[in-house]
Amino acid sequence: MVPNFMRSMFFGFLLAILQVVILDAQDAMFTATAAKTKVGTGELVLYARQSGKYAIPPASVEYKGKTLKTAPVAIDVQQGKPPQQQPKNEQPQLNLEDKIFVRAVPDKYRARQGEQVTLHYKLYWSVAITSYDVVKAPTFEGFWSEDFELPKQPPVSAEEYQGKRYQVATIKKTALFATQNGKLRIEPIQLRCPVQVPSRRKSNDPFDMFFNDPFFNRMQTVDHEFKSNPLTLTIDALPQPPSSFTGAVGSFTFSASVDKKEGKSGDAITLKLAVSGKGNLKLLSLPKPSLPVDLEAYEPKISEDILRDGGVIRGKKTAEYVMIPRNPGQRIIEPLSFVYFDLAKGEYLTQRSPKFELNITPGKDFLAGGGTVVSKEDVRLLGEDIRFIKLSSGEFRRTGESTTSGSWFYTSMILPPLMFVGALVYRKKMEKIYGNMPRLLFQKAGREASKRLKLASKLLAQGNSEHYHSEISRALLDYLEHKLQIPKSSLTVDEAITRLNKWGISEEIAQQMRHCLERAEFARFAPGSDNRTARKDLLEAAKSAINAVEESLNGKA
Repeated sequence: MVPNFMRSMFFGFLLAILQVVILDAQDAMFTATAAKTKVGTGELVLYARQSGKYAIPPASVEYKGKTLKTAPVAIDVQQGKPPQQQPKNEQPQLNLEDKIFVRAVPDKYRARQGEQVTLHYKLYWSVAITSYDVVKAPTFEGFWSEDFELPKQPPVSAEEYQGKRYQVATIKKTALFATQNGKLRIEPIQLRCPVQVPSRRKSNDPFDMFFNDPFFNRMQTVDHEFKSNPLTLTIDALPQPPSSFTGAVGSFTFSASVDKKEGKSGDAITLKLAVSGKGNLKLLSLPKPSLPVDLEAYEPKISEDILRDGGVIRGKKTAEYVMIPRNPGQRIIEPLSFVYFDLAKGEYLTQRSPKFELNITPGKDFLAGGGTVVSKEDVRLLGEDIRFIKLSSGEFRRTGESTTSGSWFYTSMILPPLMFVGALVYRKKMEKIYGNMPRLLFQKAGREASKRLKLASKLLAQGNSEHYHSEISRALLDYLEHKLQIPKSSLTVDEAITRLNKWGISEEIAQQMRHCLERAEFARFAPGSDNRTARKDLLEAAKSAINAVEESLNGKA
């Protein structure tokens, strides 16, 4: 702002060199709104209030005893649009493109599919800034990305770029692993920075313009938004892979182990697979084991431990299979093969696990589930089955009554044929029933399951959690075996769910049954993992699941 005393001095100087002609209000219809001055000259900026033809009389000034006049000026004013007023204190457009910008700089522009590309986002500036905000994060379509951890205050260094010197800081560092080949575009990052620039007032005031020089300049902060440079990477496809390749690219080691090689039928055995090293860990798949039919396995538990230090993505990926042997005997888990593409050697490498031989002995669940065991009660002593022939005739006595007289005689004659007919009918009925044993088991499955659940309820009241969970599991498995007509050797949770779906059971009921089976099995082999309330909920859930399946299947039988 120009001081008042300086304005007064300037007005006196202007009136001394320029005599303003006061225009007639009716003829001129002009307003003077601004003045620009130079030494020895003067001018007025006039705005016409309405259209028409006007004549501006000459202006005069006294100089060294002489009167100097200007020539009259004729003006033809036509109707036009009023000038747009610029907002007060509006900042002129600033060109900051070469003063602050961000660059996306990859460590390589060409890579193989699955190979790591490290991308740096570097902020360059030569103006005063205090911070930055990410307005729009970059997108990496076609990539798996992992961000490296950077300090909250990134270190600043000096760097020369395109002949100019800047301060530079790396604000984002990302590892990219392409999931497809071809030309892949990376969308830019968008930033906003508060930038300090000179405060220059844009005004029609001639005095502000007169004193608008660097001495009177002030600094102000403005928000400046800008994007990184466009970036496209060329991704080459891998060579023709072998059939067992599951997408691993990098440098890895593969291992497999079981927690025990001897156990009883019904006891859990854990098979653990692990891949460790550096590369695209999240994109690879672990090999799936080929297990014997009666070695039931649950869905594996997959875990990942990704490390992002040192500029290289590395870590470990594991899969744990819980297996339940249903029958005793020798079981073999064949070796597993893990294939990966080694970037250093440029070829596929294979690592194999050992073969596991499991020795399964009979367990109590196997005996309770229908194993062939002869009890002592079924053995009959030979002496009890022998009756000796009497050698003497015994004593004979005449009664004196006719054998054909009396009602008992006629009854004895009629009763045997009736008994024979009844026995024949009963036999036919039993043959019909037992001739279709699967049908009989189908009909009795619900009642048998109900008996087992009642027994489980008693065990729960006694606090016998181990046998309680075993009884729940056996009730569900036996029910599914007989209701769905699945052989015991082929009975698995997945097979049972598949059969339920084929019978038209709703997915909700099928998943409810799966949930009950897995909860019961897990609680058996992880004692103390639940409480009394959870056990009671499991019992109710099992009853509900069996009733739901019973209602659906009985309607379809």
